[in-house]
Amino acid sequence: MKLRLLFITLALSSLFGGGEVHAQKTQALTNEAIENYLFDQQYHAYQVGRLNHENGVGKRWYYRFSLMHITDVHANYELIRQAFRSNKGHFDVICNTGDDANGCEVKDAPAIITTLDSISSIIKTSNIHRTPYINLKGNHDVTGITNADYFDRMCTTMQDFHPTVWGNAEEKRAYGYMDVKSNELMGSFRLIFLDPFDYNDGEFGNTYPFMSAVFSQKQIDWFIDAMVDATDKGLNVITLMHYSFGDSPIFSEENACPDATYYQDAFMIPDIIDAIQNKTSMETEYKDKAGKHHIRIKRDFSKVKDLKYVCHLFGHIHSKNAYQCHKSDGSKKYNMLMLGEMSLSSNGTAVNMVYKDQNSPVYSAFSTLCIDTIEKKIYRVSFGPYLRHDKSNSLSDRTMVFDYDLSQK
Repeated sequence: MKLRLLFITLALSSLFGGGEVHAQKTQALTNEAIENYLFDQQYHAYQVGRLNHENGVGKRWYYRFSLMHITDVHANYELIRQAFRSNKGHFDVICNTGDDANGCEVKDAPAIITTLDSISSIIKTSNIHRTPYINLKGNHDVTGITNADYFDRMCTTMQDFHPTVWGNAEEKRAYGYMDVKSNELMGSFRLIFLDPFDYNDGEFGNTYPFMSAVFSQKQIDWFIDAMVDATDKGLNVITLMHYSFGDSPIFSEENACPDATYYQDAFMIPDIIDAIQNKTSMETEYKDKAGKHHIRIKRDFSKVKDLKYVCHLFGHIHSKNAYQCHKSDGSKKYNMLMLGEMSLSSNGTAVNMVYKDQNSPVYSAFSTLCIDTIEKKIYRVSFGPYLRHDKSNSLSDRTMVFDYDLSQK
């Protein structure tokens, strides 16, 4: 440990100008500065990989597709600013999976709108590198506001930085996709973001409960078409939504229940992805518990091209997760990697076992994903507090590697 601290001290002394650490310079080495330094080094190592003879490409350096994942800031503006300060122009895309605001009841609508306006302004001024940016609805963002309230703020902000294809822009519904090209070796990516609050203005709080997931027939038809189009174009696909999919009896760092009431089946989206992956047919009706948004799917995927599905990104449960989407009764395992992100904002509670000093302003959390489409792996580097709940260090949790092709598992 002493050698590690010596290395960090020497490296940081060089970083801040000078081979010797003087007292006044040591004072500048804040927790945030050390976090940023270690984060940058590990991120660079994962962003830049090396192919070897084992995968038949030969030894040379290359860049992986690089994505920043933030979520559940709950009106913590500093988390947004800190994430963009860490950007430095080398990310292919930045994804925010929702709960920018902290609303819980219809009466919170004015505060939600104020928060969304503030975050929109921060993004416009902080994204100086004009990195493609995606922002999703969370359940704390929608209570009491209209579809247009959200779309006119966050969705138009996204369009400022990269072309976005909307599924239903005329009704200002917040689902769509971005096509982002990394490099010739890694290929291009389609990031499909879904809106699980796809009901008409006024239904929320009356027909549907606070934590709900409701899809329209129009959105599901559009989603299927967007997925099939991605196979035709050979794009790597990432899906994003505030909520997770799957079914796990364990609620921990590694696994999580969806933690939302799905008014259609919680496995509807995984079933669609599974059918496209396996080139099978679907003729299914997913009934809406409230009786208003029954989903009917009748599609034959036997002639589609191969789907290059990578993972599903989500937030909501304030916990870093990586698990295979599956049914807890063992009846089905999906080739679908689920990757969650946690919040440690001033108004958020981390449900995984991470210690947070409530009085510290720098304990924000986000991760970067470096995606290797040749190795079929995702390299995750996490920023933020990594003292465990017992205050022991957990640096190993900062860097993790996941296989995203789960077809053999």
